[in-house]
Amino acid sequence: MNIVCNVRVLDAAMTGIQRYTHEILRRMPTVAHVRPARPAAGARGHLWEQLILPTRLGGRLLWSPSNTGPIAIRRQVVTVHDLATFDIPSGFSRSFRTTYAAILPLLLPRVEAILTVSHFTRDRLMDRFDLPADRIHVTHLAVDHDRFRLREPAEVEAFRTAHGLPARFALFVGAMSGRKNVAGLLSAWQAALGEIDPDVELIIAGGSGPSRVLEGTRLERLPPRTRLIGHVADEDLPLLYAAASLFTYPSLYEGFGLPVLEAMASGTPVLTSSTTSLPEVAGDAAVLIDPHDLDDIAAGLVAFFAGRTSASDLRAAGLRRAAEFRWERTAEATRAVLERHAGP
Repeated sequence: MNIVCNVRVLDAAMTGIQRYTHEILRRMPTVAHVRPARPAAGARGHLWEQLILPTRLGGRLLWSPSNTGPIAIRRQVVTVHDLATFDIPSGFSRSFRTTYAAILPLLLPRVEAILTVSHFTRDRLMDRFDLPADRIHVTHLAVDHDRFRLREPAEVEAFRTAHGLPARFALFVGAMSGRKNVAGLLSAWQAALGEIDPDVELIIAGGSGPSRVLEGTRLERLPPRTRLIGHVADEDLPLLYAAASLFTYPSLYEGFGLPVLEAMASGTPVLTSSTTSLPEVAGDAAVLIDPHDLDDIAAGLVAFFAGRTSASDLRAAGLRRAAEFRWERTAEATRAVLERHAGP
């Protein structure tokens, strides 16, 4: 294939964008890779992307999979995962916002095509940058079904015992950024505790301590039966999902929301938001709540743990829903767009 991919993003820690890039490239082995000689993040990375990367393409089509790319290169396909820097700017540093605000309005009208991961983000791109629909191609993210799958009860129980996890718990996995709405989840959990059996806990997996987690709440301390377990190793994540009674993801803004599918593929019921891309991902296979309404989040938690929401029905629906999202399908759709613009 006469295509080269900017893999600068793969030098960073594994998050959704890195996962996407890795999964697509492993299914398109003939795509060439180009990256800085040394990992380059922040301003240095953007300078490399704008000044050095264009000199290393050799006339090939460039695929930029992580929101930005060199403005000088028209023969390019860019993947835009979301417009969070424009839609919820308070969640980003001033320098980050400034960089995106400078690059995207110049880049996106120039490139040959745009890939995006949800119809929600496609619509936001059209609204924000007045782009025609036929230049934007939706290629949903997917699940690695070899990793995220149903597990034998004995395997889950061994993991639970090894990590000191309770028999029943609600789980949140994600960054502690404001848009993930951990503050809302904690406040709702505090309100719901009196109606949830005393053996049920809330476990939050992420890289921050109590002071960061409590930002944006009126709480002085973590609610009872709340546990922070810090960063979870990538190899432990599938069994953590599988051990949870309920995966809670009341995010305020998502370009896609990959953890929802990962939990579903693991056989775990899901409670998530009725806004942005999340209904598009979850379909009718999750409890959908208004993430801006703490009472609605709390009611969803209470209904599930009181048995008024069928865990078995949610589990079955989630498995069916997750099965629709496969990386092979995403890679094939991506390949079709790239080949169309790469030429002979």
